[in-house]
Amino acid sequence: MNWTRAGDFGLWAGLSFLVFAESGARQDPLWMQASCVAVLAAAILLRRSRPVIGLSLVITAEVVILAVSLGTTLGVPIALVPAISLLSYVSGRRETQLRQFVIMSCCQLSGLLVLSLIVRPAVPVTETVLSWLLILLLSLLVVVLPWLIGRYRAQQALLATAGWDRAERIEREHRMEIAQERLRERSRIAEDMHDSVGHELSLIALRAAALEVDADLPDRHRRAATELREAAATATERLGEIIGVLRDGEASVVPAQETVGELVDRAAASGLAVKLVQEGNAELSPMVDRAVHRVVQESLTNASKHAPGAEVTVTVSHADDQVEVHVTNTTAPNPGTGTGTGTGTATQGGRGLAGLAERVRLVGGTLTAAPRSTGGFGVLARIPQAGGRPEPEVPAESATADERATVRRNARRGLITVVAAPVAIGAVVGLVALGYYLIVGYSSILRPADYQMIQLGQSADQVEQHLPAMQMVDPPSGRLPQPKEWNCRFYRPDAPFSINYAYRLCFHDGVLVAKDIVATGSVQPTPEGTP
Repeated sequence: MNWTRAGDFGLWAGLSFLVFAESGARQDPLWMQASCVAVLAAAILLRRSRPVIGLSLVITAEVVILAVSLGTTLGVPIALVPAISLLSYVSGRRETQLRQFVIMSCCQLSGLLVLSLIVRPAVPVTETVLSWLLILLLSLLVVVLPWLIGRYRAQQALLATAGWDRAERIEREHRMEIAQERLRERSRIAEDMHDSVGHELSLIALRAAALEVDADLPDRHRRAATELREAAATATERLGEIIGVLRDGEASVVPAQETVGELVDRAAASGLAVKLVQEGNAELSPMVDRAVHRVVQESLTNASKHAPGAEVTVTVSHADDQVEVHVTNTTAPNPGTGTGTGTGTATQGGRGLAGLAERVRLVGGTLTAAPRSTGGFGVLARIPQAGGRPEPEVPAESATADERATVRRNARRGLITVVAAPVAIGAVVGLVALGYYLIVGYSSILRPADYQMIQLGQSADQVEQHLPAMQMVDPPSGRLPQPKEWNCRFYRPDAPFSINYAYRLCFHDGVLVAKDIVATGSVQPTPEGTP
């Protein structure tokens, strides 16, 4: 069983019952009842795919009924009003185009006014317009308010869905940031390993070169030293190629906690002509201490690789909350090594000094590296002893919290719109209706003196000379009986809201046949100076 169709049938049956119940009490013709039921069936079938069209069908039927019923003693049928409110809510819930709803509503209301003027020409225009304004005011409660509630519910659901989508997107971005941070950490570990192992291999090559030129060793030992030096150089080259494996897999490397003094002593023990000069002493943060160690290590590696035999001086000074590392080397004694002008070039792939500069920058320092005017090469790093200023912490849930706040703010705005929009429109329509009523009221005043001058038997043209421009827009409900062939008009003797009676003038064949005072309220009229 299709539960959707069963629900549609149940809804149609319930709304049709209201039509049959009202039409049976009014004794409406069967064709009228069948037409209303058919319109309800079509509207219910269209409420999902074309909700505005379905709503328009029911409103059109009600417009025709109102145009025929207004100004008569038949009363106003209201059986279709629940269907209109329900379909208005469904239209707002499912339709996102405001323009379609506004165009449909304006066309229906305009059609009601035009059709009322055409179908009931005997009813005064002022009365028809005032009735139309009252219906316009009621339509805010019957049509506009349900549509706005449906629109609010649709926006609320949409905002909730958007909020969850935003939260999921933030979660995905957070995972991507974590993955990128892991990649950066792996890259840093790989770079550290490259620097550390490359430094050790450079010291091995340096010792092998010393053995290679030692005259006390046999030739086969010197040849072995040569092969060792070449193997160390080859291993250094291969290291930069294979170290990238860490970027694709997990790696856990704990760097050796070696001081700068120990590093310089090891380099000196390996045959490098290096000396350490320390000026002052201060406690450094772990990141700064590691950065200082890397600056010295990379500089010694470059010096041993590109300027073998050169004298290297490492100066570490502490002053003004700043640590300064200055590593210089002289020109290598052997020009063939290319140390005179190119000393201190970057390590494998040109990433040595570039990576070193990035490391120093991350701890808030600066790095400069350039050939010296007196020959050789110099590296200078200036780093705050406490490290760089940390980036401000941003709560992990800040983006989600912002999205949640946006959803709540938009939901509140939607609720305010649902309440404020009908109130604002109703106020405007009410003011227009009140203004129209006052204009017609003041334009339909027949002064008691003019009323006294009007005599029975006068022609309509004679009476028109004493009559105001308009008739009353709200003639008394308790009208005096009158023949069908009479044409009666009603006028007020004073401003609106200030009297409890009205004047009735009836014409037949262009002659005044009756003039009466008709009560407009529960108080018996006692006009002064009237017969």
